[in-house]
Amino acid sequence: MIRPEACPIVVFGDDWGRRVSSMQHVFREIVGRRRVIWINGIGHRVPRFRPDDFRRVWEKARSMWRQAAAAPPVTNGFDPRAPELILQPRVLPWHHWDPVMALNRRVLLRAIRDALRQVDAAAPPVVVTGSPPSTSVIGRLGEIASVYFCMDDFLHLAGVSHEMLGPLERRLLRKVDAVVATADSLTSSKVPRSGAVHYLPQGVNYDHFARPRPAPEELCGLPRPIIGFAGGISSCCDFALMRKVADAHPEGSVVLVGPVIDGDVAELDRPNMHVLGARSYEDLPGYVQAFDVGLIPYILNEWTRAVDPLKLLEYLAAGISVVSTDIPEVRKYHATIGIGHDHPAFLQRLEAALALDRDQARAQGQDLARRHSWSDRADCLLDIVDQLVTRRSATTVTV
Repeated sequence: MIRPEACPIVVFGDDWGRRVSSMQHVFREIVGRRRVIWINGIGHRVPRFRPDDFRRVWEKARSMWRQAAAAPPVTNGFDPRAPELILQPRVLPWHHWDPVMALNRRVLLRAIRDALRQVDAAAPPVVVTGSPPSTSVIGRLGEIASVYFCMDDFLHLAGVSHEMLGPLERRLLRKVDAVVATADSLTSSKVPRSGAVHYLPQGVNYDHFARPRPAPEELCGLPRPIIGFAGGISSCCDFALMRKVADAHPEGSVVLVGPVIDGDVAELDRPNMHVLGARSYEDLPGYVQAFDVGLIPYILNEWTRAVDPLKLLEYLAAGISVVSTDIPEVRKYHATIGIGHDHPAFLQRLEAALALDRDQARAQGQDLARRHSWSDRADCLLDIVDQLVTRRSATTVTV
């Protein structure tokens, strides 16, 4: 019988340390309990050779020449609990071309097998993947189990090549033993051939956001209330609603903290609206704690129907009230946050949130956030993995 804890975990994730993703949060908690080999992003978009693409290709090329097993520098204040090995794969992003897929498969298999020899594992690996192009190696590593960690609906996610990822994801679902999904709707739309789907909503780095921080200097002079949004500024944000928020509180400030991903920020043209751009993960709690209310102003579309906003629990951990548009995944927190199904209702919920007693709102929100730690989410993922390993091991022994 194979002991689950003896199995190293091979993870197809995003670029470790580049940004703070859900998978990185979860595996920060797993590192130390299991041997983890992390594979940086293998590409979800066919390059169009725009300026940003040239920059990313250059960054990838430069990192490829570094030692494959060397962890990249820890950035953005991210906790340095990194996996034992971090691989920067030398692959091409045109995964929909069969010759490229064959070449990428060969390169990946060689790199991962070398890494498995380095960790000197006595048991077969488990593969956990958040990347549909990884389907080319699933079933070829001698793994005892495989899991698709699905955080987004790639068929509707902006900034990726849908035509490429759709067929790859369907292949992946035919191969993996189970799916772990961060949104309830994904448990219906991303069902593997095995039928095993598990709902694992977002967690929060509670201590990081709850520990009191001084207000950033650039916010200290702004008139209150400060109504804030922390996250990627994109076409999924309801810019018209955000303008209405600014118009409803000309005496206050609307602050947006985060990278501009897409969308025309010229639409955010109110004098009391402040688009600050991205801030480091280390500094982000100071900004959020300075808000009087945190907003989740998403439009309802095919992507947001399958999104569990990471920022919601971060807002609550920081001790502020939350008002969101009516996207499905926020409804589980309806007793604690304000939810507006249209613009007038959203503005009403905002007024109610501003009128709340700040200490009472902080206590209620932090009590909720505290119960959804990334450590708990990691425990759940390991339970799923261990059950798969135990069942497969028992079947193998029986045969």
